[in-house]
Amino acid sequence: MRKFKTLFGIEIDNLAEYIKEYISTRENVEILVGADSQNYSNRKTIYGVVIALYTKGKGAHVLCSRDTVPIERNTSTRLLTEVWKSIETAEFLKENGLPKPLWIDIDLNPDPKFKSNTVLRQAVGLVEGMGYQVRYKQLGAMVTYAANHLVRN
Repeated sequence: MRKFKTLFGIEIDNLAEYIKEYISTRENVEILVGADSQNYSNRKTIYGVVIALYTKGKGAHVLCSRDTVPIERNTSTRLLTEVWKSIETAEFLKENGLPKPLWIDIDLNPDPKFKSNTVLRQAVGLVEGMGYQVRYKQLGAMVTYAANHLVRN
């Protein structure tokens, strides 16, 4: 599993234990997962994955991971890789005895004028086929906003 940090830059040595400890001391914590990516300088792609430990009315404790890889020029492949990174993260959490993430948020747009629309149905099918609920743009995919900030800064 990739390395995660808090938004304050504190590295998390054991992600599963960190989250178990966090949710054991709070009530009604929902686990949300999302990802985003961005190409830079025709040289690299940065993927950001976010785990939000969300408490309704109180906000979220955000954990994040950033991967830099050689550029992925194919937009569909890059977008589906984002989705797959979210699913891998959700599966890791589930396999380590944590509650199943309530949502996987994907950064895809249902509006046909956006490129991401071309893979929306495929991505939704992938997430739902793995047994997760999915949100996308216009359905309140809030975790992808944090992931977007992660890959742009």
